[in-house]
Amino acid sequence: MEGATQELRQLLSAPPPDWRPPPGVPPGPVSILHASLEHLRATGDEQYLFLRTMLEVLHARGYFGAANAGGGSAVPQPLSGEEEQLLFHCATGLRNVALFRWDSSETPFRECLRDLTLALGLGLTGVGGGGSNGTDSNINISNVGGGGGAQLPRTVAMACLSCASSFWKRGWTEDDSSDAPVGQPRDEQQAYLESLMCTNLAPGMQRFRGGKAHELFGYLNALLASPFEQQQAAQHPTASNERQHHAAMAASFLSLLVGEFAGRNTSARYNLPLEFHRTCHRLFETGSADGAVSVNCKNSGLDASLRASMAAMSSLVGRILGDPSSSTDDESLLEVGSRVVDATCDVLSWEFGKGARIRDFAEGSSAGERNRMGVLLRPPQRWRDVLINPEFLGAMFQVYVAVRVERSGGTIGEVSSSMEKRGRLAHLLRQLLLQLSSIAGGPIFTSEDERSAYAGFILDGCLNVLESILNEQQQHGQPPECSLAADLLSSEIVDMATILSRLTTNFRMKILSRLPSFPRFLTALNTVGKWLLESSLKECQRVEGDVDSTEGNEWRNDALAQVLECSVAMADDHWIVSGTAGSESDKASEALASMLAPLYGTYCMCRVRMSCLEEHFIAKEGAELDEMREEISATGLEEELSSAASLGRLNMMASMTSLSGMFQQTIPKLMSMFESAGSGREISPDMAALLEEARMLILCAGHLLTDDCAGETPAIPESVIESCQSRRHADAHSCTASIAGLIEMLKSIAESQASKVAAFPEDPCLSPLLAKTLLWFFHRWVPAYILPYSDEYRENMEGILGAYSTLETARPLVSFCTTLCLLYCCHWPQEKEVQDESTSLLLSLARKGASVRQLMLESPSFETIARLHSVCASLRHNASQPETSQAMISVGGDLSMDVVRGYQRLPYADRSKMLTCLLVACSEIQQEKAIAVLNGCLKSVETPFSALVQALHNKQANSKDINVQESACLLILLYGGIVLASEMAEPERIPHFITPSLPHLSGLMNFYAEDLTICEGLLRLFRDYAEQYIAMMTREQCLELFTAAASLLRHYSEHHCKNRVVHKRTVTEEDFEEEQSYSDVTCAIQLLIHLGTKDFTLLCNTATSSSKGIETREITDVIFFGLQQILPLMTKGLLEYPTLCQHYFSLVGFMVETYPERLCELPFELFNSLLDSLLFGMSQSDPLVSKSSLQGLASLGKEHLKTGALATHLSAKSDKLENCTFRLIQEVVFQPIIFDCLEPAGMALLPLAAIDVPKFINLVNHISQQLGSNGKQQRLHTAFEKLINPQMLAQAAAEGREGRIVRIQFKKDFEVFVRDVHSFLIMR
Repeated sequence: MEGATQELRQLLSAPPPDWRPPPGVPPGPVSILHASLEHLRATGDEQYLFLRTMLEVLHARGYFGAANAGGGSAVPQPLSGEEEQLLFHCATGLRNVALFRWDSSETPFRECLRDLTLALGLGLTGVGGGGSNGTDSNINISNVGGGGGAQLPRTVAMACLSCASSFWKRGWTEDDSSDAPVGQPRDEQQAYLESLMCTNLAPGMQRFRGGKAHELFGYLNALLASPFEQQQAAQHPTASNERQHHAAMAASFLSLLVGEFAGRNTSARYNLPLEFHRTCHRLFETGSADGAVSVNCKNSGLDASLRASMAAMSSLVGRILGDPSSSTDDESLLEVGSRVVDATCDVLSWEFGKGARIRDFAEGSSAGERNRMGVLLRPPQRWRDVLINPEFLGAMFQVYVAVRVERSGGTIGEVSSSMEKRGRLAHLLRQLLLQLSSIAGGPIFTSEDERSAYAGFILDGCLNVLESILNEQQQHGQPPECSLAADLLSSEIVDMATILSRLTTNFRMKILSRLPSFPRFLTALNTVGKWLLESSLKECQRVEGDVDSTEGNEWRNDALAQVLECSVAMADDHWIVSGTAGSESDKASEALASMLAPLYGTYCMCRVRMSCLEEHFIAKEGAELDEMREEISATGLEEELSSAASLGRLNMMASMTSLSGMFQQTIPKLMSMFESAGSGREISPDMAALLEEARMLILCAGHLLTDDCAGETPAIPESVIESCQSRRHADAHSCTASIAGLIEMLKSIAESQASKVAAFPEDPCLSPLLAKTLLWFFHRWVPAYILPYSDEYRENMEGILGAYSTLETARPLVSFCTTLCLLYCCHWPQEKEVQDESTSLLLSLARKGASVRQLMLESPSFETIARLHSVCASLRHNASQPETSQAMISVGGDLSMDVVRGYQRLPYADRSKMLTCLLVACSEIQQEKAIAVLNGCLKSVETPFSALVQALHNKQANSKDINVQESACLLILLYGGIVLASEMAEPERIPHFITPSLPHLSGLMNFYAEDLTICEGLLRLFRDYAEQYIAMMTREQCLELFTAAASLLRHYSEHHCKNRVVHKRTVTEEDFEEEQSYSDVTCAIQLLIHLGTKDFTLLCNTATSSSKGIETREITDVIFFGLQQILPLMTKGLLEYPTLCQHYFSLVGFMVETYPERLCELPFELFNSLLDSLLFGMSQSDPLVSKSSLQGLASLGKEHLKTGALATHLSAKSDKLENCTFRLIQEVVFQPIIFDCLEPAGMALLPLAAIDVPKFINLVNHISQQLGSNGKQQRLHTAFEKLINPQMLAQAAAEGREGRIVRIQFKKDFEVFVRDVHSFLIMR
């Protein structure tokens, strides 16, 4: 043993053979240390340096010291920091090496190693029964605390316990026999080390011969009970702390042991197949190999763990409740309590079932951590006597009340270690209560009444605690931030709010509303939420809006989020919303409206005020905003406001009253500020705060009155409709009037600012952000509230449904919206966010239907926008005044030069969006005015484009001229705006208009093929056109599109694919920018996808009397030509960009699946490149990419199986398909990724195996030989024999019913095959 430490230190200080430091990391002592440790682990530590060093250091420091003459023990010397680190690495290394060499180690040595690491971790290397035969009678801890062991540093002790838990799991499935075969010689080194450990150094440590689990749990039970045995403690009064330490470490070991079997320990590598971990999981849970479990499962390690932890919990409860004053000051006892509660939480977080987290073992994911925070726990019925027990629940709350640190007397401000330990124990008890609140269903409950009683018991306990907290706050005020009291309070509030949220989510309103404590519950939520909001506001006022200086806001926001989540769960509960429960649900709704809804007013007031203070500080200090931080903050605010809106809708009248009152206070000041526009004043902090106040109020109103209906038909929220119906609410008329009044106030704000923008666009008092928010509000509100769809509400159009249900009431709103958008377009053209909201508002109105389109067309502002488009369609940003005047004269009307100049300054992309809005709005064919406006908008684009094309062809314009290039960009974008108007009425008119221009658009590539900006614009135009209109094109239109697109792609590939160099960056933000720089490639791929659709090819292939048509082969030639040009760009670096990668493999997979015969006819180099890309894609983590690639391989194999289409390519490289099959098996089938693409992988394997059965058999033999173990080889052969049978292979390429039957059966067999093979191949 001597010299091991020095040898190990020398080994760790020198780099291992052939070692190179990671790129960018200079070689240093730390990197060398870790590399050497890894090398020693990987090589198996044949000299047992890890173990010998541990024994040597601990012996030298007296941790194995014998008892002295006086009956005590020699006090060990403390470890140095370097020794502690060395021992930690030795313990983790020992675990790795011992698990790796388990089968080559002798059973007595393994057991000695397991027992020693447990004894070291527990601090019991010198005591125990010393029983060598391992019977129950030898479990003796009578000397614990009497000098039988020394306490290691926590990091080392936990590492030793982790070793022991891994060793116990590794031997769990082995038989009890520990005797070596008779006559077989012992390994001398192992025998020596075993003798050294068990005879010389730690002869008194507890031994568990044969690995009997009941002995282990009996020992742990005894250790956990020892601190609470008063008689034995009296015999050794000085040993109390040591007993408590041993009990605490025993509880920690119990947690580690449960976590090891649950699969939470991702650091231990057993080098064993998945079925070992499944078996251990099943054995530990049920106690039987077949998974069968009786009601009283005595052999279950999990049940034994529960009994041990619950017995310790019972003793802990008895001690604390028996003598609260002394127990809560006993730091050692508090530590024991914390460890015991933590172990209980780990046991309760077990995931039951034969298939529980099977894949997590393979993937190394931390299943336990995720499950422990899960919403639902479903313990087995056999645990009901323990968990569904009022005495147990009552004891938990009593202990919690006794342990939690109350803010009374001199406790405030006093910091002691006992207070910290009490706080930790209280936190763990709350985590236990959180888990208990997650038990909401399953076999553990026998009836709904039992569930209700269980929920009521937990709810009452939580409310008692919350009320105590609130009383303390009322008596003593807020504790100083950063103090221990503040830290304990913050953790307590967040945890209790989370428990209430979990109860609400799990037990739902149907149960909670029937509880006697339901009113208390609502009152407590309201009170806690109000206190959190007001506390945050006070803190914000204290720091005068400096958010970075606030203290405690994070935990208050977390707690408030839980309160709001709880409110949303109740407000949106189906039992409440549906009203199917009659008076019972109505009564619950009334309780919510009267007791919980008032929190909404407080929320709005405090959030608005805090935003004002923050804005005031930013304006005062001139601070620069972090864009990323602002974006995250805006997203969080959006989610919070949505949750708060559900709360406000519980009582719409009260919520509207609160909002209207705040608006009435804000609007006069805001109007006064707008009136001062043009006076030359700079914006002050007070003015900035006022604008922010108005913005926040508008956001609150928008979320309260509307829902986000992106992708859906805008509709009024049902709760708003019901609040305005007299048959449901007595104050319905007042609620409707309040909403209408609020809308008028918002209109007045928008009109006032917009009018000032028209006069003084540069005035700093006018806020683009406020304008954007107003437009956002009307974008959400107007389409939902005006002219509500009669099919949905025809039975009852009263209240808010009738307020804007006629053309007369809707007309002013539509006119107002169009006027607002016009003013912002002409006077704030460079405010991108304002323009985005303007076009979104107009488009949402145009989508509403024929009636709203008619109202838009009647609006003078809409006509003005149409004339402005017609004037500016040919005007560049730098167009001269004569050009502008000439355009104005050609269109006519009474437009002013300033208005035209303003619209002309709009970015081309925004002009394109505005054109889309115009076309959709004036698309009704029954209206002559609409037809005239539509034709005028289209002609204003077509005329300058024709002139440009003619000038270029006649060489009257120089294509290199910057003005000509800009005109081309403008017109391409305007054509793009036309293409995106597919939501118009009679959209077939767009292809009719676009088709004649397609050759000319594609012909621009003759002049601008080298200009990537124009190329990308054209690619995007053609892509959007194909995507939007292929389904409605005629045959002639399809032919024109194909011809033009083919020409476009040829020019593009010639200039932007062949010699293009792909660069890959590594920084996340740069990655996004880099992907955008390849957006032209994405557009080209998407265009190829659309050209390859079946509808398109069928139309093109149809012949008529006047036209021969285009054969499918010609179309696929173009697509595969495009693929050939793009393929060299598809490096692994570029394919790491998600969007581009998905589109590329969608194209490749689709084309190979649809036209496999064409792929087989390609030149070998192109075929080889495409096949390699499929092999690359099949193992990607993105399911879409892997499925597309596998489907392509399946089609390829099936085509060759039917026609032998790949014979030519196989003559050039005969092992190509064999290599595909090998990679498919190794990189997909044998990997965890298979579960995301199980079916396509099976469908790919079937034809590949059937192509050449003898070769496939040889391939399976080759793969099995790599496994090493004869048992694994035989199991793999058996699994393949069951999967692949001659009859199935013969039908692999069959069509019709027979083929479907074969594929369905193979799919089932393949799933069984994968799970079977993974069970012994995937190692962990």
